[in-house]
Amino acid sequence: MSASDGAGRADGMTGARRWAVLVTPVANRVYAGDAPRLLAAELALVLGAGGAPADVAVEQVAGLPYVVLTTPGDLDDRSRRAVAAASTAHALFERRTLPDGAEALVPVPLPAVDLYDDDLLTIPKYPGKTNEHVTRLLLHLAVAALEYGPAGAAGGAPAAGRRLRLLDPLAGRGTTLHLALMAGMDATGVEVDAGEVDAHRAFLVRWLRTKRLKHSVDAGRLTVAGTRLGDRLRVQVSPSKEAARAGDVQVLEVLRADTAAVGPVLADGSFDLLVTDAPYGVQHGSARPGGRGARAGGGGAGRDGAGRDGAGRDGAGRDRGPRDLLERALPVWVPLLRRGGVLAMSWNTHVLPRPELVALLERHGLEVLAAGEDGALAHRVDQAVHRDLVLARRPGRAPGAAAG
Repeated sequence: MSASDGAGRADGMTGARRWAVLVTPVANRVYAGDAPRLLAAELALVLGAGGAPADVAVEQVAGLPYVVLTTPGDLDDRSRRAVAAASTAHALFERRTLPDGAEALVPVPLPAVDLYDDDLLTIPKYPGKTNEHVTRLLLHLAVAALEYGPAGAAGGAPAAGRRLRLLDPLAGRGTTLHLALMAGMDATGVEVDAGEVDAHRAFLVRWLRTKRLKHSVDAGRLTVAGTRLGDRLRVQVSPSKEAARAGDVQVLEVLRADTAAVGPVLADGSFDLLVTDAPYGVQHGSARPGGRGARAGGGGAGRDGAGRDGAGRDGAGRDRGPRDLLERALPVWVPLLRRGGVLAMSWNTHVLPRPELVALLERHGLEVLAAGEDGALAHRVDQAVHRDLVLARRPGRAPGAAAG
């Protein structure tokens, strides 16, 4: 998925196969209207990036929304995993024409791609929570961009014995971190709000106990050179008893701290992916000098709320819109990505137009990718929020990558 890539196509195919992906029912009425279009854009980008071209369209079949694919031949294992991991893919069928001319949808098994039950994502309900389907979409595109970047840049899959590491520097209550665990990654989040971190910890520990998963939880102060920056939560978990016996342990870590102040705590180049949902209005921010570092309006404010001044800051002097926050946080975030690592972010275009965000990311040393520049990933959240997605890569070769 290079900066010039678009959706893959399969024009002039011989021996073409036809497929239909049933779109997952989505409870959010507004998002449900855009879900088929977003799924089509996601599959076109991911399949095209992996060298499996497909014509992709949206169709109503028997009154239900499907994303239909036409491919030159059978879907290989990688393509089936891509469909299984897609944000709102509910089931896959092959479209076959019967001898009498009627069409049949034949179920096609998909591989299991989640290490943990999906109620890790769906149980938490609270104001301001990012739609988990958007989080899946963002992470899926980020992984595809990482795996299929320029030769030597992303380095493909991590070295044997090392799993991918993800950072969400605006972690909230951990939706992105939980999805990273489900995808087999290690995950680190940064969240300034103590209430959000406490709620996250309470839910996660209760969920792990309910699922009877072998785990450990450690909490303590986060200090650098004797100065306290906040608190640290570290959870280690194995997805099964067999994994635990084999020493296969994943790590989820949450730092309660100002996101623009964690540079001394985290090692440069230590993350493969940086995936986050930028503030729409009041949910996240980092404390400016003199600010309290506490979120105005509490958990009820949500990302889409008000309560900020014209500069995008609340009464505590903390950033509420993405522009000022990113200006101060990107110098900290970008070095944390390894060379070839990928940033994926959603944001509200009403408060920061795409050209301005692209210029901001490029000014801080990132190569912005073409995915989404055509508006295919943009969608309405409500009257105040029009959400879009952007992907960018930290230039350079991954450590130890061969020249391509």
